[in-house]
Amino acid sequence: MQLAQLHRPLVAASSSGSSAARTGAALRQLQDGLAALRIGNTNQAVEGRRYASVKSQGAYRIRDSSTIPKNLGAKKTGDTYVIPGNILFKQRGTKWHPGENVGMGRDHTLFSKVTGYVKYYKDPAKHPDRQYIGVVFNKEDKLPYHAHAMRKRKLNMTASVIPEAKIEPEISASGIPNQVVRQGYGRNPHPRDERIYKLQKDGSYAYREENWRLGSLIRTEKRKMGSRRVAMKHRRRTVKAIQLEMRRDREDKIARRKEALDEQRAAKQKKFRDYYARKKAEAEAAAGGAAPPTEKPAPRAQA
Repeated sequence: MQLAQLHRPLVAASSSGSSAARTGAALRQLQDGLAALRIGNTNQAVEGRRYASVKSQGAYRIRDSSTIPKNLGAKKTGDTYVIPGNILFKQRGTKWHPGENVGMGRDHTLFSKVTGYVKYYKDPAKHPDRQYIGVVFNKEDKLPYHAHAMRKRKLNMTASVIPEAKIEPEISASGIPNQVVRQGYGRNPHPRDERIYKLQKDGSYAYREENWRLGSLIRTEKRKMGSRRVAMKHRRRTVKAIQLEMRRDREDKIARRKEALDEQRAAKQKKFRDYYARKKAEAEAAAGGAAPPTEKPAPRAQA
């Protein structure tokens, strides 16, 4: 800068000011220095610059309220009581891994499988750096469990032998059957239409169907999670099966009705034949003067 160059002439001028004799060269040098100190638009070396003393604020942006919040993070802290299905941690990726009695959903959400208390821990035996979330039955337990520790069970359950079902006799003590089987309707009944009624043990001599058999009578359909075309094909297939079953029932009903009518017609014809045969025998007996033949009773055995 030119300010550094002006330092030497100013010092010389100040030191020579006290002397009475000033040479013309010193005066010219002082005038040149003062002329250089003049601040103008053309001299940018010594031009002053002013900076802001207060920091300016950025543009204010309104938060978009149309986006759905993700609500990620921990939902249950350590030693918190949870029940099956409670969400423990929501995340993107596996920052925390499922541990004891904990499952993971499709979006990496960790949830509890049993009733118990939440534990955050690390298991170096599985992985040196991974973090796990588990659920224990007792609040005092610590995870991870020992590698050869006994398996923890809810309510101290132990393995037990299931007793074999007792075989009931076909005839009860009162002399009536213990169960009655009713077949379905039609000439070829379907096995699912078979109904089994058990004799009640309350002494009422009444038959009743078991509850689990009543529940199995309700037909449930599993929804097809495919495309609309797959759903349409499944619906058409179901409708066609129902129509075929209704047609079979209708044909069976018509066949049974026809058999009943044929039996009635045959019985009526036999009745008419017997009637005409009897009338004819009576007419022949009246024309011949003899009594109509009668059936002789069977001889009794003599004692």
